[in-house]
Amino acid sequence: MTTDLLGNELTAAETELVRLYDELKAFAAREDLGPSTRAAALAALAPLAVGVTDLGLRLEHLTDIGA
Repeated sequence: MTTDLLGNELTAAETELVRLYDELKAFAAREDLGPSTRAAALAALAPLAVGVTDLGLRLEHLTDIGA
């Protein structure tokens, strides 16, 4: 991903934010996590999702992954 939803080039910080968001989202979706670990990962993911959505980098609903 090199552009936002409007087609603007991502800055280095935006690229890093998307990478962190994707990695944490993948971690939270793992099947081998305990309930409290999954809850903690989803709680950490929520503020990143706000940033990613507000910047127009992604349009996703965390409810799709059980958050």
